[in-house]
Amino acid sequence: MNNKLLIVKFIFLFAFFSSSVISQAGAQNNGILPLTGLKYFNEGLASKGIEVKVDGSMLISNRVPLNKEIEISFKQLNGFVESSNKTMYAGAEVVVLSPRGDVLFKDPNVLLRSKSNGFYANDLKDFSIKFGIGADLIKGNFNGMLIIKLFDMKGKSQIRLEFPATFARPGERLQVSKNTKLIKSNVEANGVINGLQVKGMKVDTDTSIKVAPRMAYTSVDISNIEGSSLAEIFQGKERFWVYDSKLNEVKITDILLKQVKGALENNTVNCMVKIPYRLKSNLKELYTVRYRWESLDKSQVIDVVVTN
Repeated sequence: MNNKLLIVKFIFLFAFFSSSVISQAGAQNNGILPLTGLKYFNEGLASKGIEVKVDGSMLISNRVPLNKEIEISFKQLNGFVESSNKTMYAGAEVVVLSPRGDVLFKDPNVLLRSKSNGFYANDLKDFSIKFGIGADLIKGNFNGMLIIKLFDMKGKSQIRLEFPATFARPGERLQVSKNTKLIKSNVEANGVINGLQVKGMKVDTDTSIKVAPRMAYTSVDISNIEGSSLAEIFQGKERFWVYDSKLNEVKITDILLKQVKGALENNTVNCMVKIPYRLKSNLKELYTVRYRWESLDKSQVIDVVVTN
């Protein structure tokens, strides 16, 4: 590949046991994708779904390969200016920043050749941009920020993406899958699983917890998890993030609470997590909460994003 190609766990657990012991962006203006943690900002252009892929499979973490093609696909794009011959024109800028904010690479339009003749409405159903990250551009950095702007070349509208990525080592096995599934929920939440089966998910706000009495918690109750065990759910790694209405990360010092129940007779597990995300008194601002659990071998993943 041409070398010019582009470029936490401290969790408090409280458990009680039964007697038997035991990829998508919504229609909102901005949000965060589960699995990768990619932020999207619909600034005139909008998409019904955004996915990050490598070799045709969904990327299920934020660890991206070097010297390999990365694809970002957009479902049902809209908002482009249509010319008199029904043609629209797209561009895509890709910038790679170091952890300090230094520009490691910038390509003002990775679509210049492939989309120079424009596209039609039917092309918007499944539209993608592809680029690579040259290992020689990383300059010893282990992580960085990818800034991608898909824009209308005939107008001012765009979709802006911010992808906080870590860079995989040469030959490292990537976390990718073709079998991710959405989790059914009682509210509009974006939950995805891989390597597991679940019955559903109930999400609400809990203000009754006394551990941190000033805080409101996002409660995520995932029922009938199959494919794992009680012990494996406890042993897996998990983390949560909280963002304000502008998707700036909010540092939360209070701890996540977790309750796990299981049943030996049918080998299913119920898992409830309660995530502190705002003061009880703060009722005006919307927050986005993301929770991620993954098994020790990284093959099984639960990733949930909720805005409330």
